[in-house]
Amino acid sequence: MRSIITAILLMSNIMNTDAQNVQPTPLEVVQAQLDAYNKQDVKAFAAVFAPDVKIYNRLGDTIPSLTGREAVEKRYKELFDKYPKNYSTLAGRIVEGNYVIDHEVVTGREQTVRIVAIYEVKDGMISRCWFIR
Repeated sequence: MRSIITAILLMSNIMNTDAQNVQPTPLEVVQAQLDAYNKQDVKAFAAVFAPDVKIYNRLGDTIPSLTGREAVEKRYKELFDKYPKNYSTLAGRIVEGNYVIDHEVVTGREQTVRIVAIYEVKDGMISRCWFIR
């Protein structure tokens, strides 16, 4: 429930920036994404990604594996349906400017997955993401 509230508040802040001139920090955006991921709330999860987000499977890729919020929502709905016990534990985090780098341990699949995700946040939304596997 907390992740849903966080995502709603986050989106409320994004939508009301003219009135308040307040945007969520990159850390808040990425944490809302992680909270929604762990709740497997695909709508709240996708809501923190920019409409034209680009996600790259590997650092150094020049062609994104996913482009656009709708593609993110579709892909992660399939993932959440396939792995209903999917859960990501944060092993470490670095925040530098508008980048957040998370070291995550994902369980609830056939095998535990260790991953590093690099999120670029612009205008209160994740605009690009790279994975290191």
